[in-house]
Parts: sequence; C-alpha cells; structure tokens
Amino acid sequence: MPIRKITSESFDAILSVLGDDPVIQNSAHSGAEPDLAARQQNKSAGQAAQAETNGSINLHPPPLHHAFIKLALWMPSLLGFICLGALAWIISALIALEQNISTQFGAQDAKINLLSQSLTEQEETLFNYHVEFSEQINNIHTAQLSAASRSSKSAKTPIRPETLELNRKMKMEEAALSRWQYLGMSTTAQGAVAFFNNGDKTISLVLHATVMGTWVLTEIGVEQAKLTSAAGQVITLQLRRRP
Repeated sequence: MPIRKITSESFDAILSVLGDDPVIQNSAHSGAEPDLAARQQNKSAGQAAQAETNGSINLHPPPLHHAFIKLALWMPSLLGFICLGALAWIISALIALEQNISTQFGAQDAKINLLSQSLTEQEETLFNYHVEFSEQINNIHTAQLSAASRSSKSAKTPIRPETLELNRKMKMEEAALSRWQYLGMSTTAQGAVAFFNNGDKTISLVLHATVMGTWVLTEIGVEQAKLTSAAGQVITLQLRRRP
C-alpha cells in the first residue's frame, strides 16, 4: 500500500478528537478545561482531516490491486475460451485423422482387390498350362508306347524270303528306270505318248502303261514324266534337251 503523508495540523486535530488518554495523568488536570468553542473547533478540524485522509485513501486505490481484481474476474472466462478452443482443435484434428485413416484403408482395400484379382488370373493361367502340359506328356507317353509296341512286333516277326526277294527286285528296277532318259511327248488318237531311251533303244509308252515289273507310267508332261510302283515309290524323269 502506498505511503500517505499527514500534516502536523491534521495529526493534532485527530488527537484532539480522540481526547486525553485516561491512563496518562495530566499534572494540569485540575486546571481549567479549554473553552467549549475551542474544543468544537478542534473537533471539526479533526473530522475534516479524517475525512480528507479517508477520501484520499478511498479515492485512490492501488493500481496493482485493481489489475489483480480484473484479472481474477476475467480468469474463468479466459480459461473457458481456452478450453473451448483446445476442444475444438482436438475435435477437428480427430476428424481429419479419421478421414485420413479412412482414405488410407480405402486405398489399401483397392490394392488388395487388384492383387487378389491378379492372383486369381495367374492361378487360372497356371492351371491351363498344367492341363496342356499334362496332355502333351500323355501324348508323348502314348506315342512312345506305340513305337515300342511296333518295334517289338517287328522284332518278333521274321522277314520272309519272298519279301526280301521282292524288295531286292524293286530296288534293281528302280535303279534301272532311274537311268532312263525322257525324250518328250506327242499326242495321237490313243492319247498322249511318252518317248524314252532305256540305254539300248527308244521306246514309246502311253499313259498308264506298264513300264517294268510293277512300275506304271502315271504322268506325261512337257518337261517331265513320272513312273510309280505298286508300293507307292515314284521316279521323276526330266526332259533331256538336245545340245
């Protein structure tokens, strides 16, 4: 609290208002008391000084104490506003976090669905490959069994002498016919006629005529002629061009 200055006159007036202290024995107590007018004047001056002192004290309160009072009055409202702001910030942060988490979960679900679909397609592709591979293995195994069966039958069945003789004869005929020369063709009333030189002489043959053994003239052309055996063998003779 700030120090207030009191004048000596005001102090004397206060003492006069309070009166004499009964504990202190005044040696002049037996003397005549001051007159009534002087005492009333002193009392009025003391009251005025007291009023002045009280007024000065009441009219000028301490500024620091007044600031503390205002701060105490505003403190609940300020704390309330701070709490409301913090609560609003926390709620907004939680909402943003929830939205972010929902977005991330949605993206993860989409990725999982894509991966699942891709795995399903790959499984189907692998299954198809497995089926095709199994079919190929079965076909190869069947072909091997068939080849082994034919080989075993061929090994068990002996070749007859007649078959050996026929094969030898056909090879000799094929070698002889391969040395023939095709000289060309002509058209007659009987049809197309082919001319050949067999090494000894020139001969003419019509289409489908027997040439040698089981060999038959099966084709007559401008540039070539074909001879075919009963076993399906074919000899093609090209036209011999004269120099």
